Amino acid sequence: MTVMNEMWSKLRIAPLMGLPGVRLSGTSLKQNLENADVQFASLKILYDRFHPDAMFTMMDLSIEAEACGAELGRPENRAFSVKQHPVGSTADLQRLRNPNPEADGRMPVVLNVVEAMSEELDCINAAYVSGPFTLASLLTGAGNALRSVIRDRDYLRDLLEYCTQAIVRYSRALAEHGADVVCILEPTAGVLSPRQFEENSAVYLREISAAVAVPTILHICGDTTVLIPNMLETDCSGISLDWQVDMNQVLQRVRGRIQVLGNIDPVNVVAYGSAEDIAGALLGLISLARDNGNLTISTGCDLPLDTNMENLSYLFSESRRILGQSQ
Repeated sequence: MTVMNEMWSKLRIAPLMGLPGVRLSGTSLKQNLENADVQFASLKILYDRFHPDAMFTMMDLSIEAEACGAELGRPENRAFSVKQHPVGSTADLQRLRNPNPEADGRMPVVLNVVEAMSEELDCINAAYVSGPFTLASLLTGAGNALRSVIRDRDYLRDLLEYCTQAIVRYSRALAEHGADVVCILEPTAGVLSPRQFEENSAVYLREISAAVAVPTILHICGDTTVLIPNMLETDCSGISLDWQVDMNQVLQRVRGRIQVLGNIDPVNVVAYGSAEDIAGALLGLISLARDNGNLTISTGCDLPLDTNMENLSYLFSESRRILGQSQ
């Protein structure tokens, strides 16, 4: 716990960023998602320019689904996506392979990126994995997963158990290759009710957190206000919140138990807003950060590829100025 607290104490400014590095490196998103050297070069440009307290691998929700056997669409400068969901029944599930992070799909790409980050970047290195309900939705289709929450719970439980084991294996490999933190992306679970979230996500998130040797952070996009009590009971070491959430209310509930990241609007404020927009967003957030050592100034989600670099620079400089840090 002492080591974890020491790590969190260093995590003051850490936007979820990766995609803006694609433009800075003059490459395509496809090149970054398929080639470890290209992705690390893009991330290092971002690190050298801004020196965040943590760097994240590029956000990519298709990694595990592909390794499990899903066929992907691979556009040049948009996120990869599942072309056809490979699981429609328990029989389909039984035919899926148990992915080997060292060999299957593009998991080895991310392992190599994390290894380079751990060797060359002097900050906390964080790697993304898909959450259990999100991966299940990618494999069987979001509509089918949501219907199964009510109509076919046995099938969904089997699928979630399979997904959890795949995520655990991948998360352990990431930690072994140098990841200091595993950030679990569970956006699809944001539409569940609190009870449904507990049954179809939280119980499996606890299993993942218990099985991984490094801290975990849970990120769910959108207004997760109703799910905050459940998110705090997943045994994750931190939660990452989107801009729609009232951070003051969350911190009053958290009371220092875990780290909280967020929650500046990544699109309307940082990517396409003005300096005044950023200053306004930071004002209240940094006031909370002064009183709460477990609050990390971050964005509500990943920054877009075409983020205004002057805005991003201003976010860092203004945060450090107000917090009294030097670059």
